[in-house]
Amino acid sequence: MKNTCLYTLILMAGALLSSCNDKVDYNNHYEAIPRTPVGEKLVENTHLIAQIHSDTTYKVTEGVQATEMAYTSMDGFAMKIFIFEVDLNETSVDMKVSMPDGTNTYAMQPMTQQATFMDRKGHKVWAGFNADFYNMSTGVPRGPVHREGVAVKTNFDSGDRGIFALTDKKKALVATSSEYPVVKGALNLQEVVGGGVSLLRDGNIIPQTDQTVEPRTCVGISADSTQVFVLAVDGRNFTYSTGMRLEELAEVLGALGASTGINLDGGGSTTFFVRNTPDFSENRFTVRNWPTDNGGKERSVANGIVIITKNSIR
Repeated sequence: MKNTCLYTLILMAGALLSSCNDKVDYNNHYEAIPRTPVGEKLVENTHLIAQIHSDTTYKVTEGVQATEMAYTSMDGFAMKIFIFEVDLNETSVDMKVSMPDGTNTYAMQPMTQQATFMDRKGHKVWAGFNADFYNMSTGVPRGPVHREGVAVKTNFDSGDRGIFALTDKKKALVATSSEYPVVKGALNLQEVVGGGVSLLRDGNIIPQTDQTVEPRTCVGISADSTQVFVLAVDGRNFTYSTGMRLEELAEVLGALGASTGINLDGGGSTTFFVRNTPDFSENRFTVRNWPTDNGGKERSVANGIVIITKNSIR
């Protein structure tokens, strides 16, 4: 009996000494390893990404590529973002304003349905995203709307707002509400949607008073007005994606190569879709992000931007 007790004490002492000598590393070792050129830009030029879980780029059509990335942020949050890079130097590619039923009237309709009314041979829709904030009872957008050179609406309802636009020379631009009348008078604006606050000016991040974290949609433009960067950020789901602050959007757009940028409608309106087949079958558009309304169901919105190829026989 004495031998058994002694043996037990020896084992207990050994276990105690072992536990004291073991060095437990409580530090998490994160490493952001990008797999795409876009991922490399975000890792090298932002301070947002702690660890990348997935990073994929795919060609949408000539002059248009999409990147989808899931990562853990430096704040420890799950994140999922979606990016379009649109090269307006590509002759066949253009960006057009969409509205419900393809008409210049105020209403609300999911973006994939708006796209079907603009999708035809010679004017094929390949992708798109939501645009302006709007009255959720009437569908009236809060800012201006121009479609195919027609000024459907030319006023802002209120607040610190702006526009995203394309000219007849296929040059993209961002302007504030105070700049809009001057721009409208000086340039032949073909496509215009309203937006929220400006995010970037001459490559510099604009400080924001709004520090909320939300799902977001925003657009950035290169200094030469030929490259458009679209960023959609999912949110309101901590295990999947949390969302971003406005200044974080600006940081991402700047890292991609944008000189100017503007915030668009977000929250449940954020929509990022692509064409899934070259034919004109009924369900030819797929929403790649996760809209927060009703567990991923598209919200009906007032307007958006579709990315098209012109004179395409495909």
